[in-house]
Amino acid sequence: MSDSLANYLSDWANWTDLTLSGAANCSVTVPSQVSVGSAGGQLSLNVSTGSGCPWLASSNSAWLLLSGAKAGTGNGTLAYRVSANTTATARTSTLNVSGQTVTVTQSAGAPPNKLYFHTMAPCRVMETRALYNFEGRTGAFGPPALNTGETRTLNLPVSNVCNIPAAARAYVVNVTAIPGANGLGYATLWPAGEPQPNVWSIRSPDGQVVANSQIVKAGANGAISVFVSHATDMLIDISGYYDESASNAGLAFYPLTPCRVIDTRILYRSPAGPFGPPSMGRGEMRKFQFPATPYCAVPNAAAYSVTITAVPPGPLAYLTAWPDNSTQPNISSINSFAGRVLANSIIVPASANGTIDVFTYDAADFLVDINGYYAADDGQRGLFYYPVTQCRAYDSVALGSPFPDETMRTIAVPTAAGCSGIPANAQGYALNVTALPNENPMPFLTAYPANQPRPNASILNAFQGQIVTNSAIVPAGANGAIDVYAYRRTDVVVEVSGYFGR
Repeated sequence: MSDSLANYLSDWANWTDLTLSGAANCSVTVPSQVSVGSAGGQLSLNVSTGSGCPWLASSNSAWLLLSGAKAGTGNGTLAYRVSANTTATARTSTLNVSGQTVTVTQSAGAPPNKLYFHTMAPCRVMETRALYNFEGRTGAFGPPALNTGETRTLNLPVSNVCNIPAAARAYVVNVTAIPGANGLGYATLWPAGEPQPNVWSIRSPDGQVVANSQIVKAGANGAISVFVSHATDMLIDISGYYDESASNAGLAFYPLTPCRVIDTRILYRSPAGPFGPPSMGRGEMRKFQFPATPYCAVPNAAAYSVTITAVPPGPLAYLTAWPDNSTQPNISSINSFAGRVLANSIIVPASANGTIDVFTYDAADFLVDINGYYAADDGQRGLFYYPVTQCRAYDSVALGSPFPDETMRTIAVPTAAGCSGIPANAQGYALNVTALPNENPMPFLTAYPANQPRPNASILNAFQGQIVTNSAIVPAGANGAIDVYAYRRTDVVVEVSGYFGR
């Protein structure tokens, strides 16, 4: 029996007359229970009421979303969408129709296949600026800029510039936004063919050029969708992908206690040396063999998960990190045209001996904090990636409870009300963290495993009090939770795009 037929029969069998007592001669009738198959999909139910009687519907879960009109008058149809259940446990949530509850139960599904990481030569897959599109990107990958409210779909495997396999199930990309005159409220990247999630991939309300990396699940035909709230140019660089194959150098992730590998600031690290001062000069390139650092225990690996913080004395057009023994690619890892202290978390491939190269177009200091690495699976400790429906796990704005100065809060990601499909034994997360300090300087924010000491590492900075979004791979702590620490008062939003586990 198909899911849709089973859903219909369940609706009919469980139909119960539920009466709304708020209006004379008005009653609302909806099914009291609905059963849905693990595949989910686009569904609907009938709302029956008297002529001229209004009704209003709402949802209580991120995996159960209203997909049509949320209100009506008289008899009507309520459309809703159920995400696929990729866990081995059935789940239940509710719809509310003018005070009446519809309980939706979804059957258990098979967990998603584990994904292995593959490095690739860093490549700019999207460039909407005609002046800089000298490699000839065409169609959705090239000019013009995205218009206000535009959604553009990018079928990455058919890029005419980057060699991206059709078997990819998720992409590691770095997104750079170059907003127009009205700034960029937000941009969102998500799998093509799925409903647009309520998440922010990157924000720049003040119109500054900003960058943020993402792990984006591949959608229909391997495509991803990009939405922008305001007109903006956009660059997307890719440095790797995940697929289901352990062959062809498929890699697992190994989390590390966050540690500062590089700090070129003389006031914070001395004496000068390969992983410390002096500052980078204009147009300078340096090599950093990560396993040789005396500051952290870093093994030789195929790629490293790091947060790069730029601390420029003035404008920094761009900083680029890439694997040693290869040509410098036409990509950027971070930009700070206004000379701000900014951070970006990236996965950077390394050479055979664990070396990366760093180039700064303008003079700058920079820091590199490591939180993990990618290497062949050892059969025990290596973690694989499992994408989930992007979701908001924590929102202090919605709670009306900003972080006071020097505050740490614990976020229980697996049980977050806005998320689903994240198991209690998840060992790490691909996160997007946004700080909204309301124009008050917020020097740094960090996230780390719950119940562990706070590391000397940061994931974002907002010295000018601006809204900042940055991604991070954060290992899970006790009961799958993470701790978030803000040095100064700010609102914080934490979103999840996937988890790591065996």
